[in-house]
Amino acid sequence: MCDPITLAGIGLSIGSAVANSVAVSKANKAREDVLAAERIRQKQYDAEAAGVNQHSLGLYKDIGAQQAAKSSELAGYFGANSDRGAANTAAASAMPTSSSNVTTNEVANKSALAEAFVGQQAGALADLRSFGEMLGENSRSQARDASLIGQIGGFKKGSSAVVPYELDHASHAGDGWKVAGDILGGLGSLTSMYGLSSGLASGAKFAAPSTSLASMSSARLADLASVPGYAATRPASSLSLFKFF
Repeated sequence: MCDPITLAGIGLSIGSAVANSVAVSKANKAREDVLAAERIRQKQYDAEAAGVNQHSLGLYKDIGAQQAAKSSELAGYFGANSDRGAANTAAASAMPTSSSNVTTNEVANKSALAEAFVGQQAGALADLRSFGEMLGENSRSQARDASLIGQIGGFKKGSSAVVPYELDHASHAGDGWKVAGDILGGLGSLTSMYGLSSGLASGAKFAAPSTSLASMSSARLADLASVPGYAATRPASSLSLFKFF
């Protein structure tokens, strides 16, 4: 049966094994958390980049409708900023006012024709420039999208570059348990060695009397053999020390 000191050493060794197992488990869990967080970040960046890419592709859908809307916008702009009103005002101030209905009607008709011509020219110019304006706006928006996708790619690269350092930090998550396991292991080894050495010393102490008795018996027989005539009277069978007495 093992002595209490040896049993204590075995218990400390078991505690060391348990502590080291907990340390490994905590480090593995921390590394898994780091990798899971990185996967989530990368997935979010991919989703954001995909959304920007879809927006860029959508800029060239329904080109005809986009061009028509841009043409209407430009036609209103050109019509509102034409100088026909100033020209008519200058002509009216230079011409004397007529009291003839025929003259007044003719001036109104000609002004209406000029207004219609200016509107037609504004529409034609708007149609001519609408495609270029629309393409320019879409190109600028697409360039902004490309720049944003580049920024997202930079974020993805930076996030991936940090992962090795995060994994290194995660590997130390169980350092406290590891230190405890090392201490328990050292104490267990010392305690077990002390218990075993104490057991061997006790066994040697209990075995010493039998060795001493054998030495005393041999010495007694040697003394008797030196007595004259002892050999002639010695029995045929050897007597043990206990039979002799």
